[in-house]
Amino acid sequence: MSDSKEVATKGGTDVAVSAQFEEYSSAGFSEVTAEDLSIPFIRVLAQLSPQVNKRDGAYVEGAEAGMLFNTVLNEVYDGVDGVQVVPCHYNRRFVEWKPREQGGGYVQSYETTDPIVNTTTKNDVGQDVLPDGNLLSNTAQFFVLLLHPELGPQRALITMSSTQLKKARKWMTQAQSMTAQGKNGIYTLPLMSQVYKVGTVQEQNDKGTWFGFDITRVRGLDLSVENDKQLFATALQFAESIKAGEVQVKEDKSAQMQDDTGDHIM
Repeated sequence: MSDSKEVATKGGTDVAVSAQFEEYSSAGFSEVTAEDLSIPFIRVLAQLSPQVNKRDGAYVEGAEAGMLFNTVLNEVYDGVDGVQVVPCHYNRRFVEWKPREQGGGYVQSYETTDPIVNTTTKNDVGQDVLPDGNLLSNTAQFFVLLLHPELGPQRALITMSSTQLKKARKWMTQAQSMTAQGKNGIYTLPLMSQVYKVGTVQEQNDKGTWFGFDITRVRGLDLSVENDKQLFATALQFAESIKAGEVQVKEDKSAQMQDDTGDHIM
């Protein structure tokens, strides 16, 4: 009994158990909308992240600076081994944060064409400051499928700002350079046709040292392989849902903007 319950909880990896519920697929979720769901963030843990502080209520067992953290599953992943993801959609947003002396925390995000983007001024450390004193952070957003070893493909979001923006540009440049020969000539492969490893690497500048993202390509999907074909279809569906406005990003209001050293600057 306990074994069956555990398998079902971990995503139905036991076919015999999961098949028992097939005729009741999605039962109980008829009134669930995008408003009721939260897409997890995959974050790099820093020295001052609450998840690594054993005395903090948000502490996660085994968490260390340099690991990756899943904000919904409350799981940590080794930064060296990393996790595998399929990127499905990319966009860029400007995220507003409250100053730390005012309690800090996320306010809201804006599209790059929003007029508020043009109302900022630079402070003495080069940050974009709104007229009310809040900060505005240029942020790259990668909507991905996290290839979870137990739960299967899971929707997630990876955000990059500050010095990590150069990682975002490098990732997008690499992804857009992937081409193939088709019937009508060379074409650009879809973003979700590739699998990447997302890990972490230690970085430094005159402010100190911190951990940043480390992105490497693993392989391309092969649509002649059934598992890859299904994965691509799932990724394509996710991308279409995002473009249709069916996926909402809900940043935790208690989240803090961090500087390059992982310290809270707000």
